[in-house]
Amino acid sequence: MAKAFSGKKPQHFGNTIRVFLNYLGRHKFMLGLVGVLTAVSALANLLGTYMIKPVVNGILESGSIPGLIRGVALTAAIYAVGALSTLGYTQTMVRAAQKVVFDIRRDLLAHIEGLPLSFFDSIRHGDVMSYFTNDVDTVSEALNNSFASAVQALIQTVGTFTLLVVLDWRLTLITL
Repeated sequence: MAKAFSGKKPQHFGNTIRVFLNYLGRHKFMLGLVGVLTAVSALANLLGTYMIKPVVNGILESGSIPGLIRGVALTAAIYAVGALSTLGYTQTMVRAAQKVVFDIRRDLLAHIEGLPLSFFDSIRHGDVMSYFTNDVDTVSEALNNSFASAVQALIQTVGTFTLLVVLDWRLTLITL
């Protein structure tokens, strides 16, 4: 179930972003791998879609069944690479997000253990646990859902535009 966005900004937005990027930086290898696998997946989807043209044109020009089989097999292989890349980046992103969230929760617990008792007397009962669960889960969901989707959307948008220009630049201008 999606959580409602409260619209409340952090008091020190720049510092919040810096700290968050520091947490992400601890797992830059995994996030880099997610970026590469996402790019491979998006490019495989684009190339697989493009492969329809040579396969159909090959059938129309030569009518060769072995050529058709080769074209379909190549297209299937491209889509298989894309599917494996998608599987890889989703699994890697889940692991990376879990590690980032673990680090955040560990640091929050260490911070909260050092707070004086007067802090707990001054806030409402349950607010601290709410921060631990709701806010950190929101970060986890954002990592799992947004990072790879943003990379894939960027690559697919640029790739689609590039393919449109390659196929027919005049039709691309009309479409735009």
